[in-house]
Amino acid sequence: MPMARKGRLRLSILLCGFSGAACAVLMAAVLVFYGTPYNPLWWWIMAAILLTAFLLPLTLVSAIEWVMAGYRDDSPG
Repeated sequence: MPMARKGRLRLSILLCGFSGAACAVLMAAVLVFYGTPYNPLWWWIMAAILLTAFLLPLTLVSAIEWVMAGYRDDSPG
């Protein structure tokens, strides 16, 4: 696997993992504090929010790579 693909994969896993884990922890804290939802539809909504939290950071990967490439291309002085 070329280094660029490996780096992109690592960045994707890192961003999606942190975002999804943070959302899951906060959602679990809300469930512990307030209790389970009274309407069963809320379980589907929470699942959709959690899935979005895992997948949405993928849209940021190319922007972050662009910024990192700019830092690499900058020559001192």
